[in-house]
Amino acid sequence: MKTVLAASAASLLIAAPALAQDRDREGPRQQDIVVTGTKTGDFGAKSGIPIERVPQSIQVIDDEEIIASGARTVEDALRAVPSATVARSRIGGFGGATLRIRGFAAQQIRNGIFQRFYDSTDPSALSNVERIEILKGPSGVLYGQSGVGGIVSIVTKRPTEAFEGWVALTGGMYDQKMATVDIGGPLTDTLGIRLTGEIERSGSFVDFLDVDRENFGLALAWRPGASVSAHLVAEYLHRKTLNNPGLPTVGTVVGNGVARVKRSAFLGEPGYSLQENDAALIQAWADVKLGGAWTLTPRFQYSEWNNVGRSTTLLPPVAPQSTLIPREGRNAGERDRFYVAQLDLSGKATTFGLGHELLFGIEYNNDDVPFRMQPIVPCGVGPIDALDPVYGCGPPTGNFGFLADARLEGFAVYAQDQIALTEAWNVVAGIRHSQATNDNIFTTAFFSSTNSAKLRNTSWQLGSTYKLGKGVSLFGGYNTGYDLGAVTGTRRADGIPFEPETSDQAEAGVRLTRDDLRAGLSAFRVRRNNVGVPDPLNFAFQVQEGQFRVRGIELEGEWSPAPGWWLQGGYAYLDGVVSRTTTPGLLGARLAETPEHSVTAATRVTLGKVELRAAAYYVGARKVINGGAVTLPDFATVDVGAGTQIGPFRIDAALTNLFDQVYYYSDNASRFSLGTEDRVLPGEPRTLSLRLAYNFGRNAR
Repeated sequence: MKTVLAASAASLLIAAPALAQDRDREGPRQQDIVVTGTKTGDFGAKSGIPIERVPQSIQVIDDEEIIASGARTVEDALRAVPSATVARSRIGGFGGATLRIRGFAAQQIRNGIFQRFYDSTDPSALSNVERIEILKGPSGVLYGQSGVGGIVSIVTKRPTEAFEGWVALTGGMYDQKMATVDIGGPLTDTLGIRLTGEIERSGSFVDFLDVDRENFGLALAWRPGASVSAHLVAEYLHRKTLNNPGLPTVGTVVGNGVARVKRSAFLGEPGYSLQENDAALIQAWADVKLGGAWTLTPRFQYSEWNNVGRSTTLLPPVAPQSTLIPREGRNAGERDRFYVAQLDLSGKATTFGLGHELLFGIEYNNDDVPFRMQPIVPCGVGPIDALDPVYGCGPPTGNFGFLADARLEGFAVYAQDQIALTEAWNVVAGIRHSQATNDNIFTTAFFSSTNSAKLRNTSWQLGSTYKLGKGVSLFGGYNTGYDLGAVTGTRRADGIPFEPETSDQAEAGVRLTRDDLRAGLSAFRVRRNNVGVPDPLNFAFQVQEGQFRVRGIELEGEWSPAPGWWLQGGYAYLDGVVSRTTTPGLLGARLAETPEHSVTAATRVTLGKVELRAAAYYVGARKVINGGAVTLPDFATVDVGAGTQIGPFRIDAALTNLFDQVYYYSDNASRFSLGTEDRVLPGEPRTLSLRLAYNFGRNAR
């Protein structure tokens, strides 16, 4: 497999240069990102830090790159990030929960605001995404709770200055059918609008499993005067499919002595299984110039996440029949509501001859997360033969029904200072103090209990960049984060609530930024602290004495060596282990879904009016769970594609997994990685898709 990767990567890099295709003849769009081999602008929607001065590793992927790569999900797009790994494919349940960067969970923010579960609704909802920014490592100062591995910052599309838009139809293998629209422009001299939407009615490579999904977006931008600009973003996502239990590890990754289980096998119950999610999101913010160099920015976000899950869970095979897989049924759902309000004050000041770019903020959040497990499973499920499945529901079965309602109310204050020590030397310092009250109500048919906990955390960051000249700069720093999700409702044996999990990263690197070249090389150490591990005095409880650690090196970059020729590539080395635990046998064990080596390489070459594309990805061997016995084999995939512009029409074709490699993911959420080794999910087989778009208005060619 490594030979296949090497040959494929070599073929990508030998392509001959040709004339460049002018991707935006009218000049850059309203967003700050300009795709000319390098990407500029500020990170996120609130940091105010130019990308070249962020003292952490960062990558940016714009909407043009998403289309060119043939990405069908956010996770597909992030394959360009060497240290990113995904433990679930599009036919899994919750894509966002399995994304890892540098071996740890990544947290999604949207237009600068922390998200809860929204990214898990429909990972394929890309129609309203302007760009994806990946900040590697924890960063809890401005964004609150943050994934240990990093932040995936989604910036949504804004109204355009002139009327323009496009509509597109996409079709392909496995009965893929999708329609997309994107239209925007000015309504008045002061008000702009942008509407985006997508509807998909597709099959999949898994038997019986269809994907029905819709997403819609509305953006308004109002500029009544020079001192005020306001924005409103409203989005709705809906996804309905079968709840896919995956495939048994025995018969896929581990031999069963008979035959390999087909990738297409569906081992749930087609007439019963259901995974239906929908989510609404409303964001509003305004920038009010106060005079001088100061701006006041209030922000508000309301979001909800609704889920209905009727599922079957695969258990270990029954000896001696290695292909007979026991199953359990589940019937659950939740209706979550989230509120976030922020008030930021940003501006510039000079003290002792040093320039400061300051940001002060306060935040309030309120989360209500009720999860209900129904006491009756309407479809009783028995064992199923993985090689020759026979479906059918038995009599309804009883289940342990309960309602778990987590209510979190939090408040935070934060500050950030960008200090210009010299024209070449900049320092970024920040601090955030957060406190929250977490009430957990657990109710069954027999009893009800309430636990309340006060949670506090202080996160901070200190980093620096130094320009050496000719586009070369050094960067480094130390930053921290925290996570409440892994500990809410958890108590020690003595009844004391768990503290928030914390994380920290030390990183140093070099960055090169020129007109046709951008590259970064960094060395880092990331730790996840306060991890719950078994209490050696009472195995029914846990103590917060665990720690996971990843040390690594990451190299990535993109280059346009000649007009019409674009290259992108990267390599990551990750040494991820359990560095502290109460279980001696797990000390030093490798972390789940953390490959030691991973490689990405891509190229685009323009020949006349046709753009040819190719990409190769290599992912090393990974453990299914932390310190587990089962190892997922390494794999390499190659994608190819082409695109052309003919008048107002744009045609894009993508053939993914060209050599039809068989590979598998684990089925464990990235926050825990302590689940089961009994099941895995198959990766996508070879898939061909074709996209036809019609541009109108200013976009028309």
